[in-house]
Amino acid sequence: KLKNKLKKIIRVIPDFPKKGIMFQDITSITDNNLLFNEIINEISNYVKKSKFTKIAAVEARGFIFGSAVSFKTEIPFVPIRKKGKLPGKVLKQKYKLEYGSDEIQIHKNSINEKDKVLIIDDLIATGGTAFASARLINKCKVKSIEFYFIIDLKNIGGSQKLEKQYKLSSILETEG
Repeated sequence: KLKNKLKKIIRVIPDFPKKGIMFQDITSITDNNLLFNEIINEISNYVKKSKFTKIAAVEARGFIFGSAVSFKTEIPFVPIRKKGKLPGKVLKQKYKLEYGSDEIQIHKNSINEKDKVLIIDDLIATGGTAFASARLINKCKVKSIEFYFIIDLKNIGGSQKLEKQYKLSSILETEG
């Protein structure tokens, strides 16, 4: 089963990038072509079954999985970028971090009210970036938004908050 394969292969690095954090290293997935392909197939099957019209992904690790799913399903890819990374007219969403704030952006006309959007990211922890991504995409008055995470750090609590408003899927539930 895919979940068990991930459990065995994900490298967990204690106290990175700071003390108390159990960093989930997704390069242990991308280093394994067969496992990476299996994950992309799993998400792609979900995308086709659910009839999404756009794939969005969060910079930067979400791009790894989101762009591969977009390519495999032939559904347009919308990058959710950090402030100042996209040229032209953009929609913006500020959000709070543990210390300070940040901003994410998408191109203004990349999503419209007819779209059913799947936001893909490598993992969910506190849910701050996920909520900001949803608020940003909701500015386009889309039909629906769902989330797909490779890893859900259940003990951090972000997924529990997010699933009160949005449907979400993940492959592996663990602690971070």
